[in-house]
Amino acid sequence: MTGVWSRSEVAGVEYLRHAVRTRWLTPDDDLRAVLREALPRLEPDDTVVLSEKAIVFLTGRAVPIEELRPGRLARLLARSVRPRPGSRGLSVPEKMQYVVRTTGGPRILAAALAGALTRPLGLRGVFYRVAGPVARDIDGGRPPYEHLVLPPLAAAEAAALCRELEAFLGAGVAIVDLNDYGGSIRAVSPRSLPADVLFAALAGNPLGQRTAGTPFGIVRALGSRPSAGPAQQAGRVAQH
Repeated sequence: MTGVWSRSEVAGVEYLRHAVRTRWLTPDDDLRAVLREALPRLEPDDTVVLSEKAIVFLTGRAVPIEELRPGRLARLLARSVRPRPGSRGLSVPEKMQYVVRTTGGPRILAAALAGALTRPLGLRGVFYRVAGPVARDIDGGRPPYEHLVLPPLAAAEAAALCRELEAFLGAGVAIVDLNDYGGSIRAVSPRSLPADVLFAALAGNPLGQRTAGTPFGIVRALGSRPSAGPAQQAGRVAQH
């Protein structure tokens, strides 16, 4: 096991952050076996941080892109998307087709109309706020996952996975969706650091981007561990 240690400070408490490097993972790998192989010895108050993309990939939730045949609506909407630099976003027609299929054409059309009307006013992100979490958080369709669409986990299934993996690892677990623009804490287990504290401790995205090879991490408080509050029932704590 190799990786990088770094530090951050939140509300006067210092945290160690360890980005855990793994070998190249494949869909044939078992999540629990990979965690057992990659993680170092954990301390009782550690929080294990898991990339949502890796969880989707390793639990068989990824959708092969060839299974998604874009319709006319998906192709039309994909052409109008203006992704951030370095990202293709929903400009990939197959990803847009997945969003149309799961969210519904009427809602996506309403989102597109809202986005078109508000963009000249300088309001950004309206399309995603109206379209909902699947449109906002879907990934894949670009290297190294150009052959897959990676839909986000539903809040309930992310929370259930955190609880199951906490029992397996004997430490707190959080599933996160982070990037260089921000992101969110998708879910946390009961023993995890509170979601708002964890999000702040992970400032700067220490797990790195998709090609970094560090899909897991550990966050360890060096001082008094903050107690869990309402934010422990995690969800989205910041916008992409």
